[in-house]
Amino acid sequence: MSVVLKAEKREKLGTSAARKIKREGRIPAVIYSANGNVNLSLDVREFEHEYFKGIALTSVVELELGGKKLKVIAHKVELDPVSDRPVHVDFLTCEENKAVRAKPKLAFINQEKSPGLKKGGFLHIVLRKVEVLCESEKAIPEKIEVDVGTLHVGNKIRATNLTLPAGIKLAKKGNFLIASVIGRGKSEEETAAAAAPTDAAGATPAAGATPAAGATPAAGKAGAAAGKADEKKPAAKK
Repeated sequence: MSVVLKAEKREKLGTSAARKIKREGRIPAVIYSANGNVNLSLDVREFEHEYFKGIALTSVVELELGGKKLKVIAHKVELDPVSDRPVHVDFLTCEENKAVRAKPKLAFINQEKSPGLKKGGFLHIVLRKVEVLCESEKAIPEKIEVDVGTLHVGNKIRATNLTLPAGIKLAKKGNFLIASVIGRGKSEEETAAAAAPTDAAGATPAAGATPAAGATPAAGKAGAAAGKADEKKPAAKK
């Protein structure tokens, strides 16, 4: 999917210049390229119209700049921490015969079938997007599906578990974590066992067990010893 946006080159950089651009209803941006970076600005309403469709990081954009059209793709969109509206955009060039970088969303499917989730676990998502290299613009996926239907509590989804569409590969190397199914913690029986008192040998007395015949409880022994000590003391004179 290709989008056309009009852009203007920025001559002045810095915080004050960026604020002036924003007051004019535009958003600062930059194109990163091997031939040199290009600083520019876009109409904020036009960009937001495309951004809020949710496919800004997987759509090739044709920027009309100085009478020429440049094919780029958004690599990073900086958002205002309060309004969540875009305040700056980083673009990468889409050069012919070179892989195109994109960041499609990860869609976690079949959650209702997961044995771990059915038993009360929950899906801990580490990554919601993943950077990929696409052999062409047409190969850029809007999303990548991640099937969690067979996951039990403790199971993980890693990079090598992803099923990638034809023509794309992961940009980052390594078998990094994508998501996992986490349990609800110890059961009531495990918690009760951990809290039960133990004897001197470290063993836990069985429920309802009584001391062996002739055995004196620790507290009773202490009392008896105190009594004998009192008997040895001479009676006080009147």
